[in-house]
Amino acid sequence: MLKEPEVTDLILEMKSIIKNFPGVQALQDVDLSIKKGEIHALVGQNGAGKSTLLKILSGFYHMDSGKVTLNGKDLRRWTPQQMIDWGVSFIYQELNLVQSLSVAQNIYIGREPKNPIGLINWNTMRAGAVEALARIGVTDLDVNTPVNQLTVAKQQLVAIARVLDMDPTVLILDEPTSRLGLEDAERLFEILKDMQEKGLSIIYVTHRLSNIYRLSDRITVLRDGKLIISADTNDLPASELVKHMVGQEVVDRSYGSKKDTEKVLLQVSGLFGNGVNGFDLQLHTSEVVGLLGAVGAGKTESVRLIFGIDPIDEGYIQVCGTEMENHTPTNAISAGMALCPEDRKYQGLLLENSISENVTLAGLKKFATWNLFPNKKKEKSIVFELVNRLRITTPKISTHARSLSGGNQQKVVLAKWLCTDSKVFLFDEPTIGVDVQGKAEIYQLLHELSDQGAGVLFVTSDIEEGLQVCDRVLVMFKGQIVAELDPRETNKEEASLYAMGGSPDELH
Repeated sequence: MLKEPEVTDLILEMKSIIKNFPGVQALQDVDLSIKKGEIHALVGQNGAGKSTLLKILSGFYHMDSGKVTLNGKDLRRWTPQQMIDWGVSFIYQELNLVQSLSVAQNIYIGREPKNPIGLINWNTMRAGAVEALARIGVTDLDVNTPVNQLTVAKQQLVAIARVLDMDPTVLILDEPTSRLGLEDAERLFEILKDMQEKGLSIIYVTHRLSNIYRLSDRITVLRDGKLIISADTNDLPASELVKHMVGQEVVDRSYGSKKDTEKVLLQVSGLFGNGVNGFDLQLHTSEVVGLLGAVGAGKTESVRLIFGIDPIDEGYIQVCGTEMENHTPTNAISAGMALCPEDRKYQGLLLENSISENVTLAGLKKFATWNLFPNKKKEKSIVFELVNRLRITTPKISTHARSLSGGNQQKVVLAKWLCTDSKVFLFDEPTIGVDVQGKAEIYQLLHELSDQGAGVLFVTSDIEEGLQVCDRVLVMFKGQIVAELDPRETNKEEASLYAMGGSPDELH
């Protein structure tokens, strides 16, 4: 736990903030105060009002009433660019990078270095981008690479490098470690501590309790658009914090158990391609298998090969008894496979379409009469059922997916595959950006699927999560499975050691 900031002057104060949207009061008299040189955790369930409050601060939304004071100056109305100019920078969970531009262009977008005649100085930009990445310990990334060719985890590092290069006085981070591996997350923590000591004030939004208690000095909890409590971290035990967030106690349970499973639903042998080097997997009926590893280990790449998104150099895949020869996502779905991708925003959703259209997208045949005409009544009934089952927070099922919080978008992706007759479910980081209650619901859902005879591959960079949720876990390192572990007989230290390329001898 970090020591209490010696400087107690308020650098930012938001008082009695009210914000209404049509039919919804998003914020009701919410207060938030940030001291100079502190890390302040802002927490709450999906839909609690965190994003709305921060979008007001950023200038993206305007408050209906309330007062905002920054560095002793009362603010009336401001734009996102003005807030950046005043030293307040944001790293959003949904990365605001321009996918078609290079790493260097994204780091310097809007503040490109110019030569004497006003043209972009590309050499200076590239050198500055290299330096900005090196500041957070990233030295193996070509700054000329288009962002859309990077993994989501590397895109996260680019976003962090860009904001820190602006040298802000107030930094707002929304789930900054959700896509980072162990080493990258540790590196980020060290950077944040160092910048805090230099006087940087940080608002840290996260659903990970371990990060809250690792970093923060104070905690503010929102629920249903209201301020519930603001307290020193030392004075707020984890169990009490969760109760404030949820409004009730959340049962912390382990789901993994050895099941008597014989039928193989997914057989993968000698899989090569896209950085994957000889991947083998057997997924049986009625089991949840964890695929663990650090960022860059090859987890997402393996899933993309299995689902037919990327071409296979070599290997054998059989799904529900069908050998995948002409392997494409369409054929994978037809064979009974479903994929909840790591990047829900760009790969899992049609953001401009409604919740209803997204949920029914993968199972349209189920809602057709004589395979021709859509049965709207049946479609609505099933969508309502899934929205209620997954507790998707929305005023109506015609709401566009773009307007949902990240956690609720994730639930819509899950709902889409529940509309199919799939027997093999590939879930790639399904709990990123999902709150405590939502995670518990997703864990329960995975095991409901397995209890109904499905096989579930659960991909996560969170070692503790994998050991808690899965019946058995496979650990990846550099494109290969390096260990198979029983969650009941291992621990976080052993699994983490394998994930970093170590051997069991190093534990003793």
